[in-house]
Amino acid sequence: MARFIAVHPVAFTEDQLKPLALEPLPEGVVWHSTHTAAADAKSFCHWEAPHRQAILDILARYSIPYEAVFEVRRFDPATGVMEAAPVTEEILQPA
Repeated sequence: MARFIAVHPVAFTEDQLKPLALEPLPEGVVWHSTHTAAADAKSFCHWEAPHRQAILDILARYSIPYEAVFEVRRFDPATGVMEAAPVTEEILQPA
């Protein structure tokens, strides 16, 4: 499963995220976490999905603004191993 980081131009609050966390996700899609940078008005969401379009569809369905969605690989500092999944260098930005 591919990993993605979605970059959002807003620092989401707990009250904004809680209802979204209750919404069902398509099969094979996992929302792992959201990190917010309140001082910089940014949020970063970590996802796993079969493809980038699955994330874009969720963002569109709930009218969630985003700046970019990056396919990423995870490095585990405890093991010193980088995930072997191929990374697509394409960066999708909203139209």
